[in-house]
Amino acid sequence: MRNQHLLFILLSCLIAAEGFCESTPIQGDTQTAAVAINGNSTDAKAIMAAVESRAKANRVKSKLRLKIVDKGGRTRERTMRSWAMETGASERQLMVFDSPADVQGTSLLSIDHDDAKRDDDQWLYLPSLKKSTRISSGDRSGSFMGTDLTYADMTRSSTSDYEYGIVKQSVSVGKGSNVEDCWLIEARPITQKAKDETGYVKSRLWISKSKLLPIQIKAWVREGRKLKYIKFDDVKKVGGHWMAHKISARTARGREILSTTIIQFAEVSADNADVNDVFFDQNSEWWTR
Repeated sequence: MRNQHLLFILLSCLIAAEGFCESTPIQGDTQTAAVAINGNSTDAKAIMAAVESRAKANRVKSKLRLKIVDKGGRTRERTMRSWAMETGASERQLMVFDSPADVQGTSLLSIDHDDAKRDDDQWLYLPSLKKSTRISSGDRSGSFMGTDLTYADMTRSSTSDYEYGIVKQSVSVGKGSNVEDCWLIEARPITQKAKDETGYVKSRLWISKSKLLPIQIKAWVREGRKLKYIKFDDVKKVGGHWMAHKISARTARGREILSTTIIQFAEVSADNADVNDVFFDQNSEWWTR
């Protein structure tokens, strides 16, 4: 389901390393034609369509380091590997945790179908149980592995499930040479399915006009009246594609910071021929990658 809402883009950046420059497709890959959008546009839906359709990296590999800090200041660190590809009918993402020992081998496979009539699929493999479990849509608003991300944050949702509006046509984000001219867009789920799966009342997205990527996101979480803040830093090109190499997410209630997750990328590469359909086959032992 092909719209990108809230952490829709976070995980696109996190796992799919999406950018705004043409990639060199491997034979059989499908590229989506970019939608032109003027920087003076005030059509929020058209802007989000342009964000969605921008050219992107495919067959992506990366290594990630996660740092999770709770409200008491206690810190946990985790390392993981990720792979992603777009097939033309779906976008597939696989994450495997490497450390620490208590989560080693834990894996998440997500398949986002382009057909809006099909539900996206997710499977979680837990080494202690030695089996994979399909995650139901009703469980997707829960925290993924103790981070500030949910299972729903790792899938995409249909454009028709949301309404968009321009809050500000132009707002500057960043400092010095890193200032970005952005649209500030508000997104609200309008279907019960989207409300139940994401757990968000609404979100605001600061979209870079030059890169068509999010710079900041603020989301209103229904349960517990919490707020979620996302920042995308160290944005640079990988093989011609813009990508945030550091992503920070924090959850707050009022002035209290409940938790923070920091994601750092390393060894990112695109157009890897060994990242193929067989790699993501849910009927095979995909968690052994």
